[in-house]
Amino acid sequence: MRKWGEMHPALRAALVGAVACAVILAAGLIAGESLDDAISNAVFYALMIGGGVFFLTKRFPTTAEKLDERGNLVVFLRFPDSSAGSLSSIWQMGIARPGDKRIDFQPIVDDTLIPTGRSKAFTGLGTTGVPVRKANRHDNQQDVPLDFRILTLDSDGGVIEIAAGPATLQKIQHAAQSPSP
Repeated sequence: MRKWGEMHPALRAALVGAVACAVILAAGLIAGESLDDAISNAVFYALMIGGGVFFLTKRFPTTAEKLDERGNLVVFLRFPDSSAGSLSSIWQMGIARPGDKRIDFQPIVDDTLIPTGRSKAFTGLGTTGVPVRKANRHDNQQDVPLDFRILTLDSDGGVIEIAAGPATLQKIQHAAQSPSP
Protein backbone atom coordinates (compact mmCIF):
# COMPACT_ATOMS: atom_id res chain seq x y z
CA MET A 1 0.00 0.00 0.00
CA ARG A 2 2.87 2.37 0.83
CA LYS A 3 4.51 1.78 -2.58
CA TRP A 4 1.21 2.51 -4.29
CA GLY A 5 0.89 5.74 -2.30
CA GLU A 6 4.38 6.84 -3.36
CA MET A 7 3.54 6.17 -7.00
CA HIS A 8 0.17 7.99 -6.83
CA PRO A 9 0.43 10.94 -4.40
CA ALA A 10 -2.73 12.65 -5.67
CA LEU A 11 -4.84 9.52 -5.26
CA ARG A 12 -3.37 8.94 -1.81
CA ALA A 13 -4.27 12.50 -0.80
CA ALA A 14 -7.82 12.03 -2.15
CA LEU A 15 -8.18 8.75 -0.25
CA VAL A 16 -6.92 10.30 2.99
CA GLY A 17 -9.28 13.25 2.45
CA ALA A 18 -12.26 10.94 1.87
CA VAL A 19 -11.52 8.94 5.03
CA ALA A 20 -11.07 12.15 7.02
CA CYS A 21 -14.37 13.47 5.64
CA ALA A 22 -16.23 10.32 6.71
CA VAL A 23 -14.69 10.31 10.19
CA ILE A 24 -15.32 14.01 10.79
CA LEU A 25 -18.87 13.77 9.45
CA ALA A 26 -19.63 10.84 11.75
CA ALA A 27 -18.08 12.61 14.74
CA GLY A 28 -20.07 15.77 14.01
CA LEU A 29 -23.34 13.89 13.77
CA ILE A 30 -22.60 11.96 16.97
CA ALA A 31 -21.77 15.23 18.74
CA GLY A 32 -25.22 16.55 17.82
CA GLU A 33 -24.33 19.08 15.11
CA SER A 34 -26.90 19.79 12.42
CA LEU A 35 -26.43 17.91 9.15
CA ASP A 36 -25.43 21.08 7.27
CA ASP A 37 -22.78 22.03 9.86
CA ALA A 38 -21.41 18.50 10.04
CA ILE A 39 -21.13 18.27 6.23
CA SER A 40 -19.47 21.69 5.87
CA ASN A 41 -16.97 20.93 8.66
CA ALA A 42 -16.21 17.49 7.22
CA VAL A 43 -15.61 18.83 3.70
CA PHE A 44 -13.48 21.73 4.94
CA TYR A 45 -11.23 19.58 7.12
CA ALA A 46 -11.03 16.82 4.50
CA LEU A 47 -9.74 19.35 1.97
CA MET A 48 -7.23 20.69 4.48
CA ILE A 49 -5.96 17.24 5.48
CA GLY A 50 -5.90 15.86 1.93
CA GLY A 51 -4.15 18.98 0.64
CA GLY A 52 -1.62 18.81 3.45
CA VAL A 53 -0.83 15.19 2.64
CA PHE A 54 -0.44 16.01 -1.05
CA PHE A 55 1.89 18.97 -0.54
CA LEU A 56 3.99 17.18 2.08
CA THR A 57 4.62 14.30 -0.31
CA LYS A 58 5.29 16.53 -3.34
CA ARG A 59 7.70 18.87 -1.54
CA PHE A 60 11.15 17.57 -2.46
CA PRO A 61 11.13 15.04 -5.30
CA THR A 62 12.15 17.07 -8.35
CA THR A 63 14.93 19.20 -6.88
CA ALA A 64 16.12 16.36 -4.66
CA GLU A 65 16.45 14.11 -7.71
CA LYS A 66 18.55 16.76 -9.48
CA LEU A 67 20.85 17.02 -6.47
CA ASP A 68 21.06 13.24 -6.18
CA GLU A 69 22.43 13.03 -9.72
CA ARG A 70 25.44 15.09 -8.54
CA GLY A 71 25.89 13.04 -5.35
CA ASN A 72 24.24 15.61 -3.08
CA LEU A 73 21.43 14.64 -0.71
CA VAL A 74 18.69 16.73 0.94
CA VAL A 75 18.69 16.07 4.70
CA PHE A 76 17.77 17.65 8.02
CA LEU A 77 20.41 17.69 10.76
CA ARG A 78 20.36 18.36 14.49
CA PHE A 79 22.60 17.94 17.52
CA PRO A 80 20.53 16.12 20.19
CA ASP A 81 23.22 16.18 22.91
CA SER A 82 23.95 19.91 22.74
CA SER A 83 23.15 22.10 25.73
CA ALA A 84 19.55 23.02 26.45
CA GLY A 85 18.30 26.08 24.62
CA SER A 86 20.76 25.72 21.76
CA LEU A 87 20.37 23.52 18.69
CA SER A 88 19.37 20.34 20.52
CA SER A 89 15.79 20.43 19.24
CA ILE A 90 16.18 22.48 16.05
CA TRP A 91 16.38 20.73 12.68
CA GLN A 92 18.56 22.45 10.10
CA MET A 93 17.81 21.74 6.45
CA GLY A 94 20.80 21.24 4.20
CA ILE A 95 22.66 19.39 1.51
CA ALA A 96 24.88 16.47 2.48
CA ARG A 97 27.71 14.96 0.47
CA PRO A 98 28.57 11.55 1.94
CA GLY A 99 32.03 10.03 1.74
CA ASP A 100 33.95 7.31 3.58
CA LYS A 101 33.13 7.78 7.29
CA ARG A 102 32.42 11.44 6.45
CA ILE A 103 29.55 13.76 5.60
CA ASP A 104 29.96 17.33 4.36
CA PHE A 105 26.85 19.32 5.31
CA GLN A 106 25.94 22.74 3.96
CA PRO A 107 22.82 24.51 5.27
CA ILE A 108 20.10 25.79 2.97
CA VAL A 109 17.48 28.39 3.81
CA ASP A 110 14.44 27.55 1.71
CA ASP A 111 12.96 25.06 -0.73
CA THR A 112 15.05 26.34 -3.65
CA LEU A 113 17.84 24.16 -2.21
CA ILE A 114 20.53 26.76 -2.84
CA PRO A 115 23.35 26.29 -0.30
CA THR A 116 24.03 29.16 2.08
CA GLY A 117 26.30 29.43 5.06
CA ARG A 118 29.48 27.55 5.87
CA SER A 119 29.93 23.90 5.15
CA LYS A 120 30.51 21.58 8.13
CA ALA A 121 32.43 18.33 7.87
CA PHE A 122 31.41 15.47 10.15
CA THR A 123 34.15 12.86 10.24
CA GLY A 124 34.65 9.59 12.06
CA LEU A 125 31.04 8.58 11.53
CA GLY A 126 29.74 5.45 13.16
CA THR A 127 26.41 4.02 14.19
CA THR A 128 25.25 4.41 17.78
CA GLY A 129 23.07 1.34 18.01
CA VAL A 130 19.94 3.51 18.29
CA PRO A 131 17.39 2.16 15.81
CA VAL A 132 16.22 4.28 12.91
CA ARG A 133 12.95 5.93 13.85
CA LYS A 134 10.19 7.59 11.90
CA ALA A 135 9.78 11.38 12.06
CA ASN A 136 6.94 12.33 14.41
CA ARG A 137 4.72 15.38 14.84
CA HIS A 138 7.36 17.22 16.91
CA ASP A 139 9.85 16.86 14.06
CA ASN A 140 7.18 17.86 11.55
CA GLN A 141 6.67 21.17 13.39
CA GLN A 142 10.07 22.14 12.00
CA ASP A 143 9.20 21.08 8.43
CA VAL A 144 10.67 17.56 8.57
CA PRO A 145 8.30 15.54 6.33
CA LEU A 146 6.45 12.77 8.15
CA ASP A 147 7.69 10.10 5.71
CA PHE A 148 11.33 10.83 6.63
CA ARG A 149 13.32 8.51 8.88
CA ILE A 150 15.82 9.65 11.55
CA LEU A 151 19.25 8.09 11.97
CA THR A 152 21.49 8.75 14.99
CA LEU A 153 25.24 8.75 14.32
CA ASP A 154 28.41 9.28 16.33
CA SER A 155 30.94 11.67 14.85
CA ASP A 156 34.19 13.26 15.95
CA GLY A 157 32.12 16.34 16.90
CA GLY A 158 29.56 14.41 18.97
CA VAL A 159 26.21 12.76 18.36
CA ILE A 160 24.21 13.96 15.35
CA GLU A 161 20.77 13.05 14.05
CA ILE A 162 20.00 13.03 10.35
CA ALA A 163 16.46 12.98 8.95
CA ALA A 164 16.03 11.97 5.33
CA GLY A 165 13.98 9.84 2.99
CA PRO A 166 14.55 6.08 3.15
CA ALA A 167 16.76 5.89 0.02
CA THR A 168 18.86 8.87 1.11
CA LEU A 169 19.22 7.49 4.62
CA GLN A 170 20.48 4.21 3.20
CA LYS A 171 23.25 6.07 1.34
CA ILE A 172 24.24 7.87 4.54
CA GLN A 173 24.29 4.60 6.48
CA HIS A 174 26.51 3.08 3.79
CA ALA A 175 28.92 6.03 4.06
CA ALA A 176 29.01 5.71 7.86
CA GLN A 177 29.74 1.99 7.70
CA SER A 178 32.30 2.16 4.90
CA PRO A 179 35.92 1.41 5.79
CA SER A 180 38.25 4.36 6.29
CA PRO A 181 40.83 4.92 3.51
